[in-house]
Amino acid sequence: MKQLVVIVLMGLLQFPEAASSQEHYTLNKLLKNAVENSHAMKKATLQESESNAKRKEIAATGLPQVEGDLSYSRMGIPDIEIPQEMAENLPENIAPLLGGLSDINALHTSSAGLTVSQLLYSKAYLTGVKQAKKAEELYKVMLQKTEEEVINEVSTMYNKVQASKASLKILDENIEALEQLYEILQLQYENDFVKLTDVSRLKVTVTNLKTQRETLQNGIQIQKRFLKIMAGLPVEEEITLDTISAEQVTERRPSPGFFSLENLPTYQLLQKQNELAELEIESGKAAYYPNLAAFGQFSYSSYATEFQFKNFNNMNTIGLQATIPIFSSGKRKQKVLQSQLKLEQNMEDMKLNSKYLDANYKNASNSLLSAWSNLQDQKENKELANEVYEQVKLQYDEGMASLTDLLNVETSLLEAENLFNQQLLKYNLAEIELLKATGKLKTLIN
Repeated sequence: MKQLVVIVLMGLLQFPEAASSQEHYTLNKLLKNAVENSHAMKKATLQESESNAKRKEIAATGLPQVEGDLSYSRMGIPDIEIPQEMAENLPENIAPLLGGLSDINALHTSSAGLTVSQLLYSKAYLTGVKQAKKAEELYKVMLQKTEEEVINEVSTMYNKVQASKASLKILDENIEALEQLYEILQLQYENDFVKLTDVSRLKVTVTNLKTQRETLQNGIQIQKRFLKIMAGLPVEEEITLDTISAEQVTERRPSPGFFSLENLPTYQLLQKQNELAELEIESGKAAYYPNLAAFGQFSYSSYATEFQFKNFNNMNTIGLQATIPIFSSGKRKQKVLQSQLKLEQNMEDMKLNSKYLDANYKNASNSLLSAWSNLQDQKENKELANEVYEQVKLQYDEGMASLTDLLNVETSLLEAENLFNQQLLKYNLAEIELLKATGKLKTLIN
């Protein structure tokens, strides 16, 4: 038996990670992991890379283009039969030629060539390059917006888990205190100092609290699974979370902070969309301009009556090609008009969203100040409920208060502590909402 214990201890010393498999996470660590590994961020990064590749593709259309081609064909020639009467009437120098033609079964054609082209001028191409660059900027802003959304989601769920953990801690403390009281009452009942109804009432209360605890524990596990998905962590990984100090939150009065539309990714996204709409108008107008390109064709061809790759003749061509738009029955004009109308729609969206963003900031500021004020009230209420509980508990221990009085103040204290936790959660969520409204969510990482 002693040898077995020694072996187990040696194993634990050799592999310490096996004894502690849970990873500890602060909010900052979770957010950093989410920004690097969450599915939403990975997709947004891939979209940005795709836009970069698209810009390079469009830019490449204005650079030299080289294409090669190889071809071979065999054209069968049917047998030609010349009547005897016609052959006798042919000149003597033609008759041998006809005899040679009868030996030809097919005509073999081979060719190899190279085509080089270079765009010299295209208004549409120049505008397309601008559009591609602007689209790339748009996806960069979308990446920033996605990053803020991920930070917002992870921070919100993190605070919800923290609130549930705080409520669970309160339940555990109350259950522990009531179980100790239950043991005392059980002894008193056995010695005929209290009634069975008092013991039964207390047992019912403890059982109800244990049911609440089990429900809350299950809820915390569900919240943590969602949190791990949001943060880009494996769902099966066991994690522990840092504890938020309520005292640090309640001692300072919050400040609304500085607000500017230019700092918000949502507003920046609208700006980029408007810039793209303006370039769309320019692209439509570019269809009125001519295009000019240079080209060169270099080819070698062979024609023979038998299969072979020799005796090639080269034929080279160089030139310029201009495409001049003349008349489109109003097609180009209507396309430009559609782009102008689309820009006007975007401008209206921008005006409306600017008002909403400004209102969001004001609402978030008011909500944060209101949540902070209510949190102070709940803090005082919790402290008062705790004082009342201590007094009644002392009176109960001295036989001056009934069990009913003690259970009532116990319930009131539990309710006050839970209300404080709920209000603390509201305050933390309001703080996150204000950071979102001012475009400062990334400060939670930095």
